[in-house]
Amino acid sequence: MRLLFIAALVPMVAPFVPSTTPVRKEVKLSMATRRDVLLTGAAVLAGAATPAVAKQAGIGPDWGFIEDEVVPAQQAPSEKLDLNSAFVGDYKQFQGMFPTAAGKIASHGPYKQVSDIYKIEGLTDNDVKMFKKYQAKFTALPPHYRSFNERINARVST
Repeated sequence: MRLLFIAALVPMVAPFVPSTTPVRKEVKLSMATRRDVLLTGAAVLAGAATPAVAKQAGIGPDWGFIEDEVVPAQQAPSEKLDLNSAFVGDYKQFQGMFPTAAGKIASHGPYKQVSDIYKIEGLTDNDVKMFKKYQAKFTALPPHYRSFNERINARVST
């Protein structure tokens, strides 16, 4: 019984016995810390998954999607500005349109015809006056998903 008691006592006392091995006074970290390993692994996984996700979505250079794609149906005549794909900054060419009236046009839509801009809620008399002044310079082509979604903040920095 005593032997069993001593055998059970040894593991409980062992942590308090002074160690005979020298204590390390400095800790050297390797270049590959846990964070670096995790970030690298995540980047590798994301990079490996991107082509698979793109292929499943049906986009990419091998699947008919071109980064600077120009769709003829979405290309306005050079003298007209397409309401469905024009960026807010494109309205700077029309004095008095930028930023307020241009922001209202870009924030709404898509437009089937140019006269749809008069249906925007919250228009002021000045906005209507600007729209009428430049109405002949606008066109409303079928919206393209990329250009329509990017038109509010694209290419305009403050």
